[in-house]
Amino acid sequence: MAEVFNRFADEYQKHRLLSFEQQKLVRDIRQCRTYVLGGHVTACTACGHIKVHYNSCGNRGCPQCQGVNKEKWILEREYDLLPIKYFHVVFTLPGLLRSICYQNKKLIYDLLFSCAWETLDTFSKDPRQKLLARMGMIAVLHTWTQKLLYHPHLHCIVPAGGVDEGGNWKVTKSKGDFLFHETALAQTFRGKFMEKLIRLYKQKKLTLEGKIAHLKQAHDFWMLKKEAYEINWIVHTEKPFLNPDSVIEYLARYTHKIAISNYRIKDIGENSVTFTYLDRANHDKQETMALTAEKFIDRFLLHVLPRRFCKIRHYGFLSTRLKQYYMPMIRKSLGMEVQGPKPKYTVKDVLQITKGIDPYLCPECKEGTMVCIQELPRLRGSPNFRKCS
Repeated sequence: MAEVFNRFADEYQKHRLLSFEQQKLVRDIRQCRTYVLGGHVTACTACGHIKVHYNSCGNRGCPQCQGVNKEKWILEREYDLLPIKYFHVVFTLPGLLRSICYQNKKLIYDLLFSCAWETLDTFSKDPRQKLLARMGMIAVLHTWTQKLLYHPHLHCIVPAGGVDEGGNWKVTKSKGDFLFHETALAQTFRGKFMEKLIRLYKQKKLTLEGKIAHLKQAHDFWMLKKEAYEINWIVHTEKPFLNPDSVIEYLARYTHKIAISNYRIKDIGENSVTFTYLDRANHDKQETMALTAEKFIDRFLLHVLPRRFCKIRHYGFLSTRLKQYYMPMIRKSLGMEVQGPKPKYTVKDVLQITKGIDPYLCPECKEGTMVCIQELPRLRGSPNFRKCS
């Protein structure tokens, strides 16, 4: 992506009005791990080997900055993993509402999260479902397809059960092999989402411009509402994971994904970008697509999130507020051993645990320790280098 932006972004921005978040992402990707962001120089205490390290941009939309963050997230979530079954549930917004969603990202994304959780919470407390317990959920927002088209949806990991008022663990139907009926979930989700969307419309909180400006007229909006209620919404539930240990790794595929990773970009031409994608309609067969540079950047920037928007959220007994209260009771009910304090991991810890790499070990002699001998300031900073050891 850095090469794509370096070659095409300047010309692209002459003809496009980008949001602050979009401009920042373009700038950050171009500067990531370059001298512009500064860095530091290390030297080996044994052989004197010198290595220059440039700083990462840290932008969550940058394809170079997600690896360590992903592994750190996995390690931290393993502390909360229970020896139970988990479901992967996907809540999807219909295409009919995507233009409204794009013009009101924060409002509608928040609505998507809240309505997905309220739907599951409603079913967990329905006597007909025979659970009557507080469930939990980890939800991750995605907004893209493999072809980079705009497609807002939530990937959720849902434990196959919940905790009752007495602190006892209760499983869903069929000993945790079945969650809830997808059709019923979809209908409830649709009802909750549309009810809140209509409320936002009545409160005049929705931006409706351009191709959807006609929806400012009450008649047109009510026609849209009617159509939204007539189509089938999609809530898809995968079979439960056979091995609880694979749950977090599976979810981590989604938590730190961005619209497209660098390895999928196969060729950058004079005015085109060629990338691979999985054809979901053809058994995930890998295909290749070429777009003009302008169209490719258009699609990539569709998926920039609002500033400070939280795209990973925890609900129920997995929420930050309730977890400390419920998790000890759940572990006791499941016969688990008492756990110590939750560990905190540094980047060094993550690399050593997941990759077997000691970042301070000299890559040349394999004996000495790499120590910082000089800091390299950001380009906008003072040109005078400063010793750090």
